[in-house]
Amino acid sequence: MNTALTQDLVDQLFRDHRQMLVAFLFNRVHCPDTALDLTQEVFFRLLRKMTLEHSDSLPSYLLRTAERLAIDHIRQQAQPKNSALPLDDNIVCPQLLPDELAELREQCERLLETIASIPSKYRTVFLLRKIDEMTYSEIAAHLGISEKSVQRYLTKAMLHCHQHLLEFS
Repeated sequence: MNTALTQDLVDQLFRDHRQMLVAFLFNRVHCPDTALDLTQEVFFRLLRKMTLEHSDSLPSYLLRTAERLAIDHIRQQAQPKNSALPLDDNIVCPQLLPDELAELREQCERLLETIASIPSKYRTVFLLRKIDEMTYSEIAAHLGISEKSVQRYLTKAMLHCHQHLLEFS
């Protein structure tokens, strides 16, 4: 038998079984903060489910979930930490430096401004080709123009971009 999980049902389960789960988890992990965190995780997992089988054993489901979370936590704590390893000074941070990020944002703004400045009919072809990755024939069919016109419009759009970006240099 399946039980639909509603917010009210989960709220009631929380009120009725929270203290029992905290105590149960504290006996497993020996840390009150971790027991509280794992108890919250039990209810988060329950909330993510839309239905639950075996409605007559909801407290059992909560205990099974709590037990599994405690086991996972204990296993994670038992794994050796790599903190004793020396740090490598040659590791490069994958994040951009603030000045690099500012430059990249400026380039993006220039590019967006350039694209916005392309005359409308050329910009449409440019975006269909470069963003939507449509072929010349697909663009021609979509816009009801010839493939030769698509080529011309695209060439004019790209020349416009080139000239516009040269002005920023």
